[in-house]
Amino acid sequence: MKRIIIIIAIILFAFFCYKVYDFFSFSWLGDDCGMDDGPFNAVIIDPIKISETAQVFDLSDNGKLIIDNRTDSLSPILTLKENGKIIWTLDTDTRNTKEYANTRIYNIDKVEILNKTNPIRLQFFADWTYGSESGGMEINRKSGENSFCLSW
Repeated sequence: MKRIIIIIAIILFAFFCYKVYDFFSFSWLGDDCGMDDGPFNAVIIDPIKISETAQVFDLSDNGKLIIDNRTDSLSPILTLKENGKIIWTLDTDTRNTKEYANTRIYNIDKVEILNKTNPIRLQFFADWTYGSESGGMEINRKSGENSFCLSW
């Protein structure tokens, strides 16, 4: 009987801890970032000239994701090129998100592509107004719709 009571107590404690974690991760807000900064949305812009220092990552189906940390103090851009044709270019400026209008993202580095098909998923480190933080991004390969978070 004591063992059953101990097992039930452990299960109830684990459930309580899970609910506390769930509350503090703010998953009930539905913004997919929890306590992290964001979600941010990069906006589609007209393609611009890619610098020589841009990072190029191979994707599936002859695709290339190009990340260019522009040297003109503007936010980094991401460009998808398939079979030599530019599909979209995204500007990652965090000021495009209302709650973060006074912030800037300056650099995206140490990029790792997690999914090379659709949606494109990547993780990275970003330098922005509040320092250097890890981040994650998901991009619809066809439309360029996206969302990214920065984690402290």
